[in-house]
Amino acid sequence: MKPDLQIDPALLPALATFECVARHANFTRAAAEMGFSPSALSQSIRALEKRLGVRLLARTTRRVSLTEEGACILDGVRRGLAELGGALSALADARGQPSGRVRIALSRIAYADLFSPHVVDFSARYPGIGLEFYLDDGLTDIVAGRFDVGVRLGNSIEADMVAVPLSRPSRMVIVGTRDYFARNPAPRSPEDLAAHDCVRFRFTTSGRLARWDLQRDGRLFELEVSGRFIVNDFVAELDLARRGLALAQVVESTAADDIRAGRLVTALDEYAPTLGAAHLYFPGTTHMPARLRVFIDYFQAAHAARRAAA
Repeated sequence: MKPDLQIDPALLPALATFECVARHANFTRAAAEMGFSPSALSQSIRALEKRLGVRLLARTTRRVSLTEEGACILDGVRRGLAELGGALSALADARGQPSGRVRIALSRIAYADLFSPHVVDFSARYPGIGLEFYLDDGLTDIVAGRFDVGVRLGNSIEADMVAVPLSRPSRMVIVGTRDYFARNPAPRSPEDLAAHDCVRFRFTTSGRLARWDLQRDGRLFELEVSGRFIVNDFVAELDLARRGLALAQVVESTAADDIRAGRLVTALDEYAPTLGAAHLYFPGTTHMPARLRVFIDYFQAAHAARRAAA
């Protein structure tokens, strides 16, 4: 960008259009989000490129991709839009109750275990705040996806993020029904799992089949298991185990009620690894809108009370 370039009013919506098209890598999807026609967005990008004197996007009949110059400016555009949006939101929030939408990127298991039990109460307390949960079992880039906050285990959060703990550490346990173990002798070592039907989990983003995580003598290791069932959702994984069809490896807290009621029985407990605590994480606290502040404070307090009561 030229050093003497001035940001005029016409340039701001064009920069927002560029960020949206770059994020979707598609004019049609970007147009649907912004409420304009693809041709209008295309004209806006061309006008921006002419104004800057560089080509930002490479277009073919099948795809849209960033040029080197486009990639160079995109991070700055995203940061600038986030700062501007946060400042405007903070100003609006200062004049009334927190309002707007909080976008959260998290796994399906995190939603069911950490958020679902509290959503009704949160919504009653803050009726002006909408929640958008983006459920993805991969590691979503919350900055590129323009999410307000994400949920991950502490050891998988980037160093430049602010992180606040939600849950206490949990274990990964292997579960099955009493009926299943009546038909199939319970494994006594990880190697015995080769003789069992084990539910396998396929990651939606990468298509990779997950191995089971175990520990022996304090050291973690991964084990390749086999079985008739493959799922990409932990609810289905747990359901197959509940029906006595297979063994499943799940986060202990998600199966706690079933274990207490005797519907599921654990196996190989001495090999169960401990997971790190789940954290909320976000880029920073500068110009944080009130809706995000109360969201973070509410769920942090809710889980502190949950841990204290356990």
